[in-house]
Amino acid sequence: MEGYELGIIGCGNMGEAILRGTLGGCFLKENRVIFYDKNSSRKKYIVDNYKVTAADDIPGLVRQTKNILMAVKPQDLKSVLEEVKINFNYKKNSIISIVAGIPTFYIEKILGPHSSVVRIMPNAPALYGTGIAAVSNGKFTKNKDLLFAKKLIKSVGNYVLVDEKDQNAVTALSGSGPAYFFLFCKYLIEAGIENGLEPETSRKLVIDTMIGAGITLRKSGNEPDSLIKKVASPGGTTEMALKKFESERMGEIIKKAVESAKKRAYELQGFLDRDR
Repeated sequence: MEGYELGIIGCGNMGEAILRGTLGGCFLKENRVIFYDKNSSRKKYIVDNYKVTAADDIPGLVRQTKNILMAVKPQDLKSVLEEVKINFNYKKNSIISIVAGIPTFYIEKILGPHSSVVRIMPNAPALYGTGIAAVSNGKFTKNKDLLFAKKLIKSVGNYVLVDEKDQNAVTALSGSGPAYFFLFCKYLIEAGIENGLEPETSRKLVIDTMIGAGITLRKSGNEPDSLIKKVASPGGTTEMALKKFESERMGEIIKKAVESAKKRAYELQGFLDRDR
C-alpha cells in the first residue's frame, strides 16, 4: 500500500466538507489524501481547489489507502461496496461510513467478516465547520480506526458517541434537525414581514437572534426552561407568544415530527434487512 491515510469515495457536499475540514485543520496534508468521484467535472473541481490526488477507480483507491470514507448516496452504496471489495483487506483497510440509514452489518456483510466499520451521522452545519455528529462502532471496529474516525469528524465540528441502535434517533434529531430549524426561521421571517418589517430586516433579525440564542444555550450552561424564564417576563409579550405555542400544541407537533423521521429511518433499514 502507498502512503495515503484517507481515501474519500464521493465528494458531494458532505464529502467535500470533511475534506475541507481535514486539510484546513491540518489533520492531514494534501499528499495524504486520495479521492474518487464518478463525476468528471466534480473530480476536476476537487483537484483544482484542494490539490489532492484523484483515483482512476475505486479498487485503485482502496489499494492505495487505509481509511476509506464512504460518502455516497444510499442507493449507490451496494454497487460501490462491490468495487471496494475487489481490493479490500480487513487487516489493512477500514471503512468510515456517513451514508444515512445504512447499518454497519450491511457493510460487513458485503466486505466480509472482521471488516472494521465506523458509522457516523453528521449534519449540514459540517459544511461550515460547526457540525455535530454521532459516532458508532461496528462489530469488528478496531480501536485505532475508531480514534481516526473521531479525529476526522472533529475537523468539521463536534461529535458524540452513541450505540448504533440509537443512530436512527440521531438521524431524526440532529441529522434532520437543521431543516426543522430552517423551517422555524422561515416562518419567523414571514411573520416579521407580515407585521410590517422589510424582508431583509426581518431576515437579519431572525438569523442573528437564532445564532445568539444558540450561543447563549451553549455557553450559559442553563437548561432551556431556565433561559425561557429569563426572557419571558410575567404578563409580557414573550409569555403571550409562548402560551400561543402551547395552546397550538407545538411540543406535540415537534415530537411527532421527530418520531416520523425515526420511523422512516427504520423503514429504510428494513429494506436493507430484506437484502441481507
